[in-house]
Amino acid sequence: MRAPMLVLVMLAVSLGCASFALARSEAPSGAGADSTESYWGSIPDDTSSRAAFTRSSRSVEQAVLAPFYVVTYPVFLLTRGIKAGLIFGDEHGVLPRLGPTLPIRIGSVQAGPGFTYGGHSGFGGGGTILVDRRAARSDWIKLRYITTVKGLHQGGAGLRLPWARGEVEAGAGYRLERNARFFGLGPSSAKADQSFYTEEQSWAGLSYRRALGGPLASEWRAIYTSIATRGPRPEDGPGLAQRFASSIPEGFNKRSEGVLSTALLRLDTTQSSGRPEPGVITQGQASYFSPTGTYGDTFWRYGGEAGAFLPLWFTDRTLAIRSALDWTEAPETHRIPFTRIPTNHSGEELRGFSNYRWRDRGLLDVSAEYRWPAWALERAHSVGIDAYMFLSSGQVFNEWHEITTHLWQTSWGGGFRAITDQGFGGRIEIARSRESTQIRLRADQMFDFKGGLYAGNAHVAAPN
Repeated sequence: MRAPMLVLVMLAVSLGCASFALARSEAPSGAGADSTESYWGSIPDDTSSRAAFTRSSRSVEQAVLAPFYVVTYPVFLLTRGIKAGLIFGDEHGVLPRLGPTLPIRIGSVQAGPGFTYGGHSGFGGGGTILVDRRAARSDWIKLRYITTVKGLHQGGAGLRLPWARGEVEAGAGYRLERNARFFGLGPSSAKADQSFYTEEQSWAGLSYRRALGGPLASEWRAIYTSIATRGPRPEDGPGLAQRFASSIPEGFNKRSEGVLSTALLRLDTTQSSGRPEPGVITQGQASYFSPTGTYGDTFWRYGGEAGAFLPLWFTDRTLAIRSALDWTEAPETHRIPFTRIPTNHSGEELRGFSNYRWRDRGLLDVSAEYRWPAWALERAHSVGIDAYMFLSSGQVFNEWHEITTHLWQTSWGGGFRAITDQGFGGRIEIARSRESTQIRLRADQMFDFKGGLYAGNAHVAAPN
């Protein structure tokens, strides 16, 4: 029985194939070789179902976008260069050492190079040494020295250790600036009146910082300071005494010595040092200067600053806003050395102007930055590059009634911030004002309260 059944199956298959061949031979003559019949009719082949598109001219598009490409291409190249450097550093284990640790480590001693660029001090380099006794993370000794091609020499030493439910910092430093600049006092001083002088500063002090609960902390400082001024180097001119012969500022060619005592209150609700999370950072301080030498009078100085980080609509896109105010209460004799009144020496206030461009008893500055991730390694919130744009405006003043918007000086610009696994790594910034363009390469960030005595900030002796 199996043989007849197999014959019947083979016969049925043969008849099916013959019927299929007959149907194809009777298909309509207009159908293509690949066409088939369906319930709804014949299915067209590929060629008849293709849509034809014509390519329009791009001349208008290129004309509109050409200026954009010209302006942004240098930014593109710079971003790619920083990206390549970070990738190289990550692959070779360099990035973790850009944070609180340094490249060279022998036992409890770490060492590494330092650098600075920008402002009138120019390019410079030096080194930093850290000593960690490993008893606690905050138990450090820090030594730092830097020198530049334009005659700036600065050294400092700091100690930080826990004590009595708080933290103690001790520090000392020296700074010699051979081409410090003076343009006059007040918001109407002219750039054409630029003059030079030498400033020599030394200081030593002690501070105690303690948390008061939650994000609130207090700090007390006592710092002995000595600031002396004299004429500039022969190659730097004109000298201050020649340019302002009829109105030499108070304290020039003299030495001011004394103790600066400060009480400070700080509120910080942010959680990160690299890309601060939403929150506020604000602080206020009052300082009293008591002279110890034969020159100068006592005076009070008040300062405050506040910053807020506002999250925007995408990951890590932030609007950072900061305002700062400094005011020196003058005694009846008005004998306050010009080196001890507020000025934009650090590039944090009135950012598009040269260091020391503006100086007076009071200083007001308001800044806003828009930050966004330009590139991130592997994932969001990780190692990468943040780009930012900023707008800064403010003025100096001798009396409160002189604060007026038509005297405000405005600057704008942008830059890049390098973010490492340990937090903020460094920044490069270009700032522009009506007078000049400033390019700064810095290892500290804006809108953050940094350092103190341990950080070796010599200008803590004459806060600005």
